[in-house]
Amino acid sequence: MTDDLLIGGVLLAIAVGLVFIGRPNKAGESPRFLRFEASLVLYTPVVMIFAAFGVATILGALLGASH
Repeated sequence: MTDDLLIGGVLLAIAVGLVFIGRPNKAGESPRFLRFEASLVLYTPVVMIFAAFGVATILGALLGASH
């Protein structure tokens, strides 16, 4: 159980980190790696995948512990 919680927490931390890395600066410019069209298409699903797997892992660990 604790391994699943740890893995889920790491996945959520990666998702949060990616959100903060992808934020525009104060001038409204995107980071250099997000200035290409293909990166904009791929970046959002990657963040969502990490967040969804993190939440699913944590919920699976918590619900599995009750049995």
